[in-house]
Amino acid sequence: MINCGIIGFGKMGQIRARALEHSGRDHILSVYEENTLPDCLAYVVSKNADEIINNPDINTVFICTPNYLNKPLAIQELNAGKHVFCEKPPAFNSKEVEEIIIAERESGKKLMYGFNHRHYESIQYMKKLTESKEYGKVIWMRGRYGKSVDQSFFNTWRANKELADDEFYHGVDKNSLIKLPDGKQMRYEELITMFDELANIAKTKNI
Repeated sequence: MINCGIIGFGKMGQIRARALEHSGRDHILSVYEENTLPDCLAYVVSKNADEIINNPDINTVFICTPNYLNKPLAIQELNAGKHVFCEKPPAFNSKEVEEIIIAERESGKKLMYGFNHRHYESIQYMKKLTESKEYGKVIWMRGRYGKSVDQSFFNTWRANKELADDEFYHGVDKNSLIKLPDGKQMRYEELITMFDELANIAKTKNI
């Protein structure tokens, strides 16, 4: 049995909790959410994230927080000897990702991110289509993605660039369709470098 804690119990935290309960292999010991929690919650509620991170009975922590917290929480949890599952993006640039990689290696624990879109039927279909060359060589691609988009969207953290800043990272799975001129698949590190460059261009042009 895996004893889990969930930091961030909004939309994604509740989705992860249902998946953990369904697996039958996990036990949720505690959750933490800084906003209002659902009524009749069936889990122990921690006063803060540190209570979960420092709980010796919890060996795995799920990070389901606004994006700006992903990196510091992941490193803190790894340093505390926890296995970590974190929502995407890992961080806001490649330098921060490298810091996380170092923390994971030094901890000896497992770190996993929710880059799951590559398993979506639409992505699988596009991958099959591009590899078949049915329409020739793909030289341009456009994709759209939306989450929690309703009338209140622009009042949430997802619409705040300082808190979210994941326009590029959210599309990593779609961008797995991108290939280099020599036909080789782009590596994750190459994609991150490309996204950093695009982000710098966007900031320079105040986009």
